[in-house]
Amino acid sequence: MEGHFDVTLDGQNIGSAEVKREGLYFRVSCRCRMVDQEIHRLYAGDERIGVLIPENGVLTLETRVAVKRLKPGCAFTLGECRGNFFPIRSGEAFEYLDKVRLGRLAFREGEPGLMVT
Repeated sequence: MEGHFDVTLDGQNIGSAEVKREGLYFRVSCRCRMVDQEIHRLYAGDERIGVLIPENGVLTLETRVAVKRLKPGCAFTLGECRGNFFPIRSGEAFEYLDKVRLGRLAFREGEPGLMVT
């Protein structure tokens, strides 16, 4: 499973992942271009690897994954970082203030809100 792999989003190549074996773990280093303002999660097949962080104009992820979690030949893809979306509307009391520590500002269909993952 070691090597360099393309990372795709909606069928288009937007970056690469490097996978190196380190004992019982793989070190995964991923770099992708930013295509939108969404937060994306890296998947290897169906396995959730981690959330990419914007850094110097690119999305990055450095992590370790147990060898048994990565299947040989699996494709690396980006997917939506799903969570609960709570709209923030002007003039309304914000009911979810206690969840702000766990969430991030997000936009859905142009509307601002809190995404709690």
